[in-house]
Amino acid sequence: LVAAVEVKDRETQGHKRRVAQLCVQIGRQLGMSATELRVLARTGLLHDVGKLGIPDAILEKQGPLNESESAVMRTHPEIGVTILKRGGHFKRELLGVLYHHERMDGSGYPHGLLADGIPIEARIVAVADTYDVLTTDRPYRLARGGREARRVVEDEAGTHLDPRVVVALMRALERRETGSSRPGSTVGPRALPRRAADKRRCAHHLTA
Repeated sequence: LVAAVEVKDRETQGHKRRVAQLCVQIGRQLGMSATELRVLARTGLLHDVGKLGIPDAILEKQGPLNESESAVMRTHPEIGVTILKRGGHFKRELLGVLYHHERMDGSGYPHGLLADGIPIEARIVAVADTYDVLTTDRPYRLARGGREARRVVEDEAGTHLDPRVVVALMRALERRETGSSRPGSTVGPRALPRRAADKRRCAHHLTA
């Protein structure tokens, strides 16, 4: 599936794997279990699988999308869930795929979830995705440097991105740059929200 997306969306080759790696690194900083880290890796790899259902003319457009094109692009999380549900082996991954464009202030899509109502997998993918997009070249702009990209991500904390996940990203990047092999401290005693509550709040969107 990842290979199919990258054939279709050639401008973002390697993006899914980098997002998956960042998701796992963030998850480690948050003290997540090995099982949860595997879910994060799969979610990062598959978060854009719904782009298989987006017309090439939109994916390959050299420049900003207009309103109608943006509306089509915003359907890719739901298309992704439709594709993955056919596999029958994904559970929490579906929540990450469906909700990775939600925003902490409730202005995201597809359902306008707010803050802790957004599943933790989706909040982690959102941070990893934002950072990787900023630090890679796109047809309409050049990549930003690491320091500038970090500043942008930090500026988005609280409105777009989960502040605690942003802190975890910064710690993960610092460890990666220093080559530290020491286990990092987790980001606070309540780094992870109540995943059972997340599941109850969001599961009804996945049963249709």
